Amino acid sequence: MKIIKFYESSGTLKVKLDTVEDLWCIERIVFKGDMVKSESKRRFRSVDTDAGELKDVVIKIAVEGTELDKAAMRLRISGKILEGKPMEYIRLNSYHTLNISVEDIIEITKEEWPDYIVQVVKNSVKDSKKPRLGIIAMDDEKALLAYLHGSGIQFENEIYSHLSKRMSQKEFTEQQNKYFNQILDFAGRMPVEIIVIAGPGFTKDDIKKYAEANGILKKIGKRFFFFKTSNNERSGIYELIRGKEIEEILEGDRMREEFALMAEFLEGLESGRSKSGINAVIDAINNYDADRVLVNDSVLADEVIKNALSKAEAARIKINIINSDDEVGMQLHSFGDIACL
Repeated sequence: MKIIKFYESSGTLKVKLDTVEDLWCIERIVFKGDMVKSESKRRFRSVDTDAGELKDVVIKIAVEGTELDKAAMRLRISGKILEGKPMEYIRLNSYHTLNISVEDIIEITKEEWPDYIVQVVKNSVKDSKKPRLGIIAMDDEKALLAYLHGSGIQFENEIYSHLSKRMSQKEFTEQQNKYFNQILDFAGRMPVEIIVIAGPGFTKDDIKKYAEANGILKKIGKRFFFFKTSNNERSGIYELIRGKEIEEILEGDRMREEFALMAEFLEGLESGRSKSGINAVIDAINNYDADRVLVNDSVLADEVIKNALSKAEAARIKINIINSDDEVGMQLHSFGDIACL
């Protein structure tokens, strides 16, 4: 996500969405009563009997509901039209749904921007800048190195194997090991926790066997995944990131952090250090007896929750917003959707 401008006087945030995760972020922070403005399409009929045609418009609505369609990678934001242009295609106070996708630019206007909501946006911006995982696409001739950022792929240099069929078996093995060591040395220096090694043929499997046999993967201390692609060029990396495997890896990495928080919360229940439910959490916040609040994104629009989180902010208590659709979110729901530890 990229922040284009934040108009503090009007409470309007203008952002460009880079990833599917940005859509999830926007769904979590846009509430009923907020105003959202974006480009859209609206069917215009010159007469009532006309089938009409879709026209490009810019529409601002008063939000009444949001729905994230993960399959279509689209966020639907519905509500009454407050303003728009061109005016000949707009009917004020009629209902409209903005279909927000990756690459769209939207404006969100709120009466108030609590710090924890602003932090959700800042985290999304930060996540789009830092590498999310490292990618090494390789075969027996070369390896192409890259990083996956929230905003796209950053390609690095290539490492060549210098292998030849004219080499003796001993020379070939020594040069192949040198090639593998160069790749694994770079992998160890990548500023990421997850590395995907992919490519056609068996070379990706050979480097895995070599690294495991020599204890290199354990020494590097990162999580490695090995996948097949049709080639080791840029198109192979794009093929890889379009697949479901990468999405599942990244989703699992975020969930690991949430599972750790839930485990800490459950452990604290036995000692009484953890509290759950809105009343208990408010008491803990008022008594300075909380270091961290866990709250499901599904209840962020609730006024009582808002007030509790505002108090937590004022007391400098960390706030973690949990995806209510995930397993941890469903666990948290059984504890009243909000807890502290």
